[in-house]
Amino acid sequence: MHLTKAEIITLGRTLDVDYAMTTSCYDPSSDGAACGHCDACQLRLRGFEQAGMHDPVRYR
Repeated sequence: MHLTKAEIITLGRTLDVDYAMTTSCYDPSSDGAACGHCDACQLRLRGFEQAGMHDPVRYR
């Protein structure tokens, strides 16, 4: 609860979380691609950027 998105992502990396298997999107397409525009996608993308990492999720 007290970590930033970037800190959560960095911690997940140290725990070998496969972020390609996760999504945050409120409105994914029928094939599972994230929209890239909803609040959840924007927060996720910003968190990965601030952590200096590439988000492996497919975006439309």
